[in-house]
Amino acid sequence: MKKILIVLAALAVFISVAAASVRCEEATTLNLTKYKDAKSLKTHEEIISRVKLSGKICRFGVYDYHAIVPNAQVWVAEYPESKKLDIRSDAAGWWTLNVIKYKGKDDGFSFVYEKEGWITTKSNVIAVTDQDNTDLAIQFIDPDVFRNGMKPLIGLIMMSAKRPAGAGVKFRNAMVTTVGKSWASMHDDRLPHGEPGATVTIVPGAVGPLYFNEKVMPDPAYPATSVDGGVAWLNVPKGEYSVTAAKEGLTFATVKFVIDAADAANGIVLYIASPPDAIQGSNTAEP
Repeated sequence: MKKILIVLAALAVFISVAAASVRCEEATTLNLTKYKDAKSLKTHEEIISRVKLSGKICRFGVYDYHAIVPNAQVWVAEYPESKKLDIRSDAAGWWTLNVIKYKGKDDGFSFVYEKEGWITTKSNVIAVTDQDNTDLAIQFIDPDVFRNGMKPLIGLIMMSAKRPAGAGVKFRNAMVTTVGKSWASMHDDRLPHGEPGATVTIVPGAVGPLYFNEKVMPDPAYPATSVDGGVAWLNVPKGEYSVTAAKEGLTFATVKFVIDAADAANGIVLYIASPPDAIQGSNTAEP
């Protein structure tokens, strides 16, 4: 009898853990189909894809390359209802979003990263297919580094830069990406991962491009990328922008940013495409 009770107790624990796991997954699921209940989803399983998206929030601007940001909220700009899921990074900086979508119907997600006291950041548009994507990343800029270091420098650049009509002097936003080697990734410890000597797309109406120097700061004196690979455009008007890079003998990916009217209401100031979803080049050489 005692053994039976132990077995039943163990089974109850297993069922409880399994149920909790299911509830946890449901709580972090963005359903993009018209089938909202379990029975309907099961009935139409042949046309449904269940996709796992996961990424790491890196604390950019501090000495430690491996620094992360816990308890930051992540949601999808194209689907504002995703904010209600309250997806947050864990103690190791990782977050997970489960997506239910129609098979073969690819989508594009711009992830928004926010945390009290930090600079709200929106990613480039990242393709969501029928395959899991578990190596997403963002360089979430340390707020003190941005306010005390980068923003004053940007202010000086804005004062002295040749500005397109309508760009203004006051800083409004920045669109930032990395031009990198084929293996460039925030999940890869090889540094520097930038592709030096590349030039990027000119964005109409924006100040820039401004290339980052070896100290990872925007520097108007640089005519092309440094080994850091960083580049920024300032005061970018609303619109959709596809940007890429050029360097003799190499090919580069194109990244797309969307800056829309809802962004200002959501407090978005920075638009960042981080490796491995930045402007990856065909150069496979080591640093």
